[in-house]
Amino acid sequence: MLPALAKLTVVLIGAETYDREWVRHEIKRSYELGKGMLGVYIHNVKDPQLGTTTKGKNPFDYWSVKQNGRDVAFSSLYKTYDWVNDNGYSNFAGWVEAAARASGR
Repeated sequence: MLPALAKLTVVLIGAETYDREWVRHEIKRSYELGKGMLGVYIHNVKDPQLGTTTKGKNPFDYWSVKQNGRDVAFSSLYKTYDWVNDNGYSNFAGWVEAAARASGR
């Protein structure tokens, strides 16, 4: 396991992730615990039986925090990547390390 992975939350973003209450809970709790976070869109990953699906909404858009008197969406604070277009197979470790560094871990 990547050492930094234990210190952050990776949100796999599918077509319906945004609407999942448990995902929202985990994102909020991860923020409260000071964990780093990153999102990975998986809509382009081919399912052998179903093919690909549509890109879902960014679940980090659901939450915001006050910074300098204004609301800042989590999507401005936490990066998202596309597993296929951003070559997740080769780059995932770098994404994890960057998210860990951004959170001060």
